[in-house]
Formats: sequence, C-alpha cells, structure tokens
Amino acid sequence: MTLGLEHGINRLVPYSAGWPGEFIAESQKIQELCADYILALEHIGSTSIPNMSAKPIIDMALGVASLNHSDLMIPAMESLGYDYPGDIGIPDDRIFGRDRGYRKFLIHAVEFNGPHWHKYLKFRDALRADAALADSYGNLKSRIVKEHPEGRAIYSELKSEFINRVLER
Repeated sequence: MTLGLEHGINRLVPYSAGWPGEFIAESQKIQELCADYILALEHIGSTSIPNMSAKPIIDMALGVASLNHSDLMIPAMESLGYDYPGDIGIPDDRIFGRDRGYRKFLIHAVEFNGPHWHKYLKFRDALRADAALADSYGNLKSRIVKEHPEGRAIYSELKSEFINRVLER
C-alpha cells in the first residue's frame, strides 16, 4: 500500500484496501489523546471511496463543539507528528497535517454538525452511493492531475465546480 505524497505534487494511485485500516489506526491514536475535544471523526476524501484512485493521503473530518478546541489540541497532535497551519484560507475549517513535506494524513477540524461537517459527509456519501458519479469524479481528477501534476491549490480549485454540483443535488 502506498501512503504519502510529496508537498505540492499531484499524483493519484489505485485504491488500496488498506486505507480504511490506516484511517482506523490513526483515528484511534487521535481519539486517545484528544478525547476531551472530539465529538466525531470520519474518514472522508477519495481514500474513503471504495475502488477510487486517490491522492495517497488519508483525509479526516474531525467534529468539535467549537473551533477553539482545535487550538487546545495542538500539543497532543504535535506529539503524533502533526503540524497546525490553522485555517489556510478555508473559513471555519482548521487543518492538521501529519508528516510535513510528505503528507500521509490531513485532518479538517470543523464544527460538528455544522455546514462543513455536512458538506464533507454528503459528498463522500454521494460518491459511495453512486458508482457512475464516483467514476465521473475519478475521471475528472485523473484529467486534472495529467494537466497539473504540481500545485495542490489548482487541483482543488478545478474539482470545486463538480463538488458544488454534487452538494446542490
């Protein structure tokens, strides 16, 4: 199983049946250290969609009662190898990334049951429920990676229209 991606590089790898286990193992570590702040922790992103090619980074949605709890989690998360760049320009979403320079895990700390929480889960669940939709998304990602092998921001930007259409359904 391939897990981890160099900073700034866009690369997709075939789905790995080991990704759900990687999520479980990492989420257990996080929950043990940050149980006072976590209301829920979900596997999101393309690694959570069976049979979908993905950037080999496990994405998680971490539900907290208040975004201020993200700040309180910093020392525990740092002990696991996470850095905390904060909101990185995404309002109401705080980011923790593990393994700076070669990301393996990316956590979006958001308000539990808030708009971002629902957005992440709704998109994931739509792809899990509709194979044709998942194929369309996979094809789009493949095309973007071929055209833009570097630059995560452009990769995310070019997927946003598709994601928004799915969320509006």
